[in-house]
Amino acid sequence: MNDRTPKGLGRLAEEMAADFFKSRGYTVLERNYRTPVGEIDLIVRGPSHIVFAEVKARRGNRYGAPEEAVTPGKQVKITRAALMFLQSRGWLNRNIRFDVIAITFAGSDKTKINHIPWAFDVQA
Repeated sequence: MNDRTPKGLGRLAEEMAADFFKSRGYTVLERNYRTPVGEIDLIVRGPSHIVFAEVKARRGNRYGAPEEAVTPGKQVKITRAALMFLQSRGWLNRNIRFDVIAITFAGSDKTKINHIPWAFDVQA
């Protein structure tokens, strides 16, 4: 990992998450989908769902697990952005789910990817 900045770590984690989904047969539809109400790191299509994935990365667990950073407020922003995405495509009737990909970098040979499908439900 050459870029040790938080943005560099985030970019690497998002690339790893995209590769993770692709290796399991998903198609990446969007990366860093931005709306006025929030951003979605990855939007992928699987055999039965459109998946909106939040990617979180940390260097170790000193400040807690990466998935702990997906707060209720963040969940609201993600679900609102997801609705905008679905409306823009005319896909309001599609099956969806919200996943978290939590990546912990603890050394070059100790990177851990934790995929949490159905991490949360639609938040109002």
